[in-house]
Amino acid sequence: MQVTYRFERGQTLPFWAIGTLLMLGLLFFLANYVTAVNWQIHAQNAADSAASAMLSVQANMWNEESTVLYAGAVDENRLRYLNQAILNTIAGAGGCDPDPGGSCDRDYQTLVTEYNVALNGFTDDVHLIGQADQLSQGGQQTDERKALAAFGSGCGQSGGGVDCSFAYTALDTSQVASKGNNQFAPQRVDLVACRNVAYFVPQLLSFAANASYQAVARAAAAVVPAQSEAFDPGTMTNPATGGAYQPQEPQWASAYEAPLYTVDFSQLVVHLNWYTSAAVHPYAGTLSKGGYSCL
Repeated sequence: MQVTYRFERGQTLPFWAIGTLLMLGLLFFLANYVTAVNWQIHAQNAADSAASAMLSVQANMWNEESTVLYAGAVDENRLRYLNQAILNTIAGAGGCDPDPGGSCDRDYQTLVTEYNVALNGFTDDVHLIGQADQLSQGGQQTDERKALAAFGSGCGQSGGGVDCSFAYTALDTSQVASKGNNQFAPQRVDLVACRNVAYFVPQLLSFAANASYQAVARAAAAVVPAQSEAFDPGTMTNPATGGAYQPQEPQWASAYEAPLYTVDFSQLVVHLNWYTSAAVHPYAGTLSKGGYSCL
């Protein structure tokens, strides 16, 4: 019996072709997925940073107000001691010479001059506190939006922004009700970062070369108290000088030991509050496609 062998070449070629296409499709899908995840993480980081940037103006304002309140407390303390020292010179107390032309008269003139200087400083403190108290909600929101605009523009330039990869849209800047007239509690912001990202496709596929998707992230933040401390400037050590932050001032007495004329800060305690921004849950409602812009 004669056996005839028939060879049909190329039977496996379609399987290799199909397998190769499937593998390439899987690789492209994986590349797109990795790119999408990377851009989504980037968008979320940008949104979180932008929300904090918007609130930096508000947080700094509250921190500066705490500093002004500290300065006002110190100046008020000095005024009280200087006023008492002036009364002591009038009464001839503390060892000064009450005779005409004596040390009481010289100390009185010195103390009055210093009291007027201190009063001017305290008046400036009060004016600054009053100005902070009169800040309007609209003005603060304008400053927040200016900070947001600076965050996403001028990248690569001196003093430029931080992340220009996205378009940022502030959905809301709001305040929380507080006590007193014109007393604004720390505000909140809710915003969106968005960018149109092209799919990872081979350039040969011209029909899909311009295909893109949106990398969208949303973030909200609020100014919250970061720290509250009872600061004793008369006894706490200043690391820059090794002495107290507010050392005693005995220089008003002319030529004698005069504790009744010493400005003493050791009994002064100032409560300082410091503020920062923290992430909160988005609160401005459901996000719609028409509610934000995209780069």
